[in-house]
Amino acid sequence: MISVDIRTAIISIIIGYIVYKLAKFYTRVYQLPPGPIPVPFLGSIFHLKGTKDHWTDEFNKYTQKYGNIFTFWLSGDPIVVINDIDLGKELFRKNDVASRWQIYFLGADYGHTWEALRRVGHSAVQKYSASDKLVLLAKDCVEQTVKLMVDNEGLNKPFVATNYVYQMFFNILSTSAFGKSYEMNNKEYKQLKYVMKDFIRENSMKFMILQVLPVARYAFKGMADKQERIMNEMVDMLKNKFVKHYEDFDESSQRDFCDALISAKNDALRDGKESAPYLTDDNLALTIFDLFFAGTDTSQQTFQWLLLFLCYYPEIQKKLRQEIESQIGDRMPTHEDRNRCHYVMAFIAEAMRFRNVVPMSPLHKTVVQTKIGDYTVPKDTAVTLYHHNILNNPKYWENPNQLIPERFLDSDGQYMTSHNKAFIPFGVGRRVCLGEKLAIADLFLVLVSFLQSTQQYDIVLAKHLGIDPDPNIADTINPKPYQIKLVQKSRQTTRG
Repeated sequence: MISVDIRTAIISIIIGYIVYKLAKFYTRVYQLPPGPIPVPFLGSIFHLKGTKDHWTDEFNKYTQKYGNIFTFWLSGDPIVVINDIDLGKELFRKNDVASRWQIYFLGADYGHTWEALRRVGHSAVQKYSASDKLVLLAKDCVEQTVKLMVDNEGLNKPFVATNYVYQMFFNILSTSAFGKSYEMNNKEYKQLKYVMKDFIRENSMKFMILQVLPVARYAFKGMADKQERIMNEMVDMLKNKFVKHYEDFDESSQRDFCDALISAKNDALRDGKESAPYLTDDNLALTIFDLFFAGTDTSQQTFQWLLLFLCYYPEIQKKLRQEIESQIGDRMPTHEDRNRCHYVMAFIAEAMRFRNVVPMSPLHKTVVQTKIGDYTVPKDTAVTLYHHNILNNPKYWENPNQLIPERFLDSDGQYMTSHNKAFIPFGVGRRVCLGEKLAIADLFLVLVSFLQSTQQYDIVLAKHLGIDPDPNIADTINPKPYQIKLVQKSRQTTRG
């Protein structure tokens, strides 16, 4: 048997070790900007327990309590949250926070590879977002979607538009990326949709737990293995589509992103650029994956908000229809129409401000000890810019809790291309969203085409459930589930 003295010594060692670890943990806590007090292993996440609203409401309270900078802990990892646009822009322009923090299942720090892929990806997006192909594609996808809605759901009957909107943007992005569109019952479409949307939603709580308790990956091993397998299958599928483009590639006629990336790769190899070694087929397939995956989800979520606002604010819907009728009429919208449809552009901008679907920037990390405001943050600390607060802060916006498209119009009713400095729906700094120009082009063309295709209907809400975010979806800001109806207009009111 263990003697009392030995047992006492063991207990003392254990207690001493626990006290040492606690002291070390809380010393680290108090060296960082203030925030909700964390608990070892759990971090600050328990502070969000029991809130009935979206977690951003709780984060807004932290902003009021702690100021422009606060720290929130996920498990044993601190995240420094920045709520000031000037501080954020200054910080994210520096190389001190240029790397991306690697969270389980999320993101990666690509270094030279990331730089090379971003350059060619940006070039491909620039070319395609201004092309006539996108104009024709958006119009065609929208008309097909509206026809499906009417044929499948009928008129004056409530229905959920989510799947229709998702498929519409999925087809726009899939055709843009690799030249293929899908019907809803297509096997490959169902497989891709499951990976990109349904699997993430089904396991969102488990993913959140994994961020808080990485050790939980062993409890969720089946899910983790499945996630890795199906993601790899999707990347392989996209790689095959990319490689197949070599067979009939024509430098003079670029059909989609795949062709644009092949062209960029050939240019780099021909000119002996430093980026050439990084432009492998595997890496370029991942670029397609990023554009396709992120673009589909954020664009369709943004349009879900646009559609809800059209219904919730019928006076806005009326103004949009009037401007489209006067400036475009029945013809196909073009990129140049953005310079004529000022209210449409203002509405899109205000919707992205009011309900930006991505509440925070991707997590960055400090690559050296970094000065942030009045605080010195150690190397390898996660840092994020809190978009949601900046986009809804009365410090930067008058009546921020109201949807007012006119805030983006000047005194002559012209859309202000030089925005409020706090208008950052696509982020700031070196990691600003790669697909920004494509997203704006898509949203404009789709919204105009959608209103043209439904000009004989009023789009109305079946029930008025409000416009607050869905608290059950943590990673993005989505509307609560809602139903719409297409109501036939009388002949006298069909035009305008």
